[in-house]
Amino acid sequence: MPLDARTLCLGALDAGFNTGYDIRKAFEEGPFRYYQSLSYGSIYPALNALLADGLVTCTAHSQDGRPDKKVYTITEAGRAALRVALLQPLEFDRFRSGFMFAIAFAHRMAPGELSRLLDDYIRGHYDLADELARIEGVTLPGDRFLIRMGEEMCKAGARWIEENRAALENEIETNRAVAAPLRDGTHD
Repeated sequence: MPLDARTLCLGALDAGFNTGYDIRKAFEEGPFRYYQSLSYGSIYPALNALLADGLVTCTAHSQDGRPDKKVYTITEAGRAALRVALLQPLEFDRFRSGFMFAIAFAHRMAPGELSRLLDDYIRGHYDLADELARIEGVTLPGDRFLIRMGEEMCKAGARWIEENRAALENEIETNRAVAAPLRDGTHD
């Protein structure tokens, strides 16, 4: 099953992100951005539901000239609910990407277009691997594991494309060559 907004918010609170804004940043720019997403519109409804269920508490902090800042804290019941949610069978990861969709139509691309797409994707994978390798100050073992796993997966993905792109490009060119006489009406 996929992780829901409530579970993701509990995890963020457990990791020390304690306002709706902090939780959003954790998923957009922080440590969770590499492997999970959480829409801004789902954060506050999830926090309100967690609050109603006693899984978090909320304290309002006054701010000069601004609305009160709501600071959330995960309760022991919230930590227990997080553990239970994390131990449920998880949905198997699916790879969904614009690149994969585009490659499904690689036969519609000109050779130079396909080559640029592959080059850009390879470069993007290596750039992300480099970005992950430069992350410092990670203290939790699971976070270190995930960063290293992500780095290695990016490198492996880039290498696989490098090693197999010629086969794709050659097959597409062969199919074009075979289809060209049929389109031109010059077949036997």
